[in-house]
Amino acid sequence: MSKNIKKVQNMKRLIKNTVLYLNYLRINCGLEVSLHLSQVTFETLSEEVINAVIPFNCHTNPYCIKVKSVGYKKCLSEQQKIMSICREDSFCSNCHAGVYQYIYPLIKNFANAGFIAVSGYKKRECEGTLDADLWENALQDTLPKALCDAVIPPLAKMLEELFSVGTTANLTEYNRIVQFLNEYHTNVSLSDVARLINRSNSYVSHLFRSKSKMTLRAYCNGLKLQDAKKLIAETDLSVTEIALNVGFNDTSHFIALFKEKFGVTPLSFRKKYSI
Repeated sequence: MSKNIKKVQNMKRLIKNTVLYLNYLRINCGLEVSLHLSQVTFETLSEEVINAVIPFNCHTNPYCIKVKSVGYKKCLSEQQKIMSICREDSFCSNCHAGVYQYIYPLIKNFANAGFIAVSGYKKRECEGTLDADLWENALQDTLPKALCDAVIPPLAKMLEELFSVGTTANLTEYNRIVQFLNEYHTNVSLSDVARLINRSNSYVSHLFRSKSKMTLRAYCNGLKLQDAKKLIAETDLSVTEIALNVGFNDTSHFIALFKEKFGVTPLSFRKKYSI
């Protein structure tokens, strides 16, 4: 068996085990785990690895969804700040919107590759300022640091090994766009993305359509609808409030897109799946 075949098989095994473990932490341990990779790391990952880690590339609790809808640039700045201070030791931090989180650095080739975040918690002395009711109801009271210290280091080792074998020599602008959109898709524009990679709007539009087989707007709408589904199931916000929180200004248009994607209206979905 050739070395290339062995490498591909090893990468697929690592992808499978890493995704299984990430889902285990979210579903069985109740931890909102997200992966935030440095630009250099993300741009060198293979397509298979990118597709595997993208679903875990953002905070998904209802309060954070609303925070990003109001001003994603503050969230982006917060992430860059954490990225710059990550070393080898884990630590806890409180973001600009009052979300308390556990941070575990990722290291690749002795350099900072990004970090793992376990978020969705609150501190009474650091209350959020955006929506007090949602902050109170959507976030949990106590960050389980002992649990995080036990289960996050093995995840870090799995990811660091995956990053070492799941790389490609071709740096791609598309990778960077996908990473950005999956975390900051609520009110982002084509011009925002163009500025991100220092290209023209037409270049970004053509690049994204050729790679993803859909427009930038359609891609973002799909992500917004996934956010909306979570808000519908986990909060008592009205459909109009949810539409605005995830980035739709027209409630009727939002309802139509939701029904087209999920087969039911938002209210029917809430009746069936709300917790």
